[in-house]
Amino acid sequence: MKALWIVLGVVGLIVLMLLFVGGSYVSAKNTLVQKNEDIDRAYSQVNIVQQRRLDLIPNLVATVKGATAEEVTVLTNIANARAGVLGSTDRASSIQANTKLDVALGPFFRLQEQYPNLKGSEQFSRLSDELAGTENRIAVERSRYNKTLEDYNVYVRQFPNSIWANIAGFHYRDEYFKGNPENSTAPKVDFGK
Repeated sequence: MKALWIVLGVVGLIVLMLLFVGGSYVSAKNTLVQKNEDIDRAYSQVNIVQQRRLDLIPNLVATVKGATAEEVTVLTNIANARAGVLGSTDRASSIQANTKLDVALGPFFRLQEQYPNLKGSEQFSRLSDELAGTENRIAVERSRYNKTLEDYNVYVRQFPNSIWANIAGFHYRDEYFKGNPENSTAPKVDFGK
């Protein structure tokens, strides 16, 4: 009889361990699924504000038409970068294309400083303000996306979640929006002129 109780105790312990391990796996997998969906939702928000920027660009370009060769180059670069964004097929290429569009828009904002008549145009001023506001919203949404992605990546790499994530097919994702390398140096301001 004593041997039966030992066997039942061992079987019961094994069942409890299996329930604990199974529950841990299910909990980790559900959390991973939720975090993965959070990343997709955050990226969708980035896409929404980036689409707004893409919609504003043709109006800004039309406002500046009839410009010098330098302006034509700037507008061509913006149009090409916009086409790259529209043609991107996956998240990584979209992130890269939007970074190129960020770079292309920099000289555009400098044009308004060089041409006071353009700056005085009510339509241009309104569109520039809208684009500047959109750029701020893009920065906020990208930051939220990066934070959501960071939360996911930390969870996937922590023990024991790393074991369950690997079994369930969830891996580290390196799809962060990175800063524009051209903005790493501060512009020079000379008030002596």
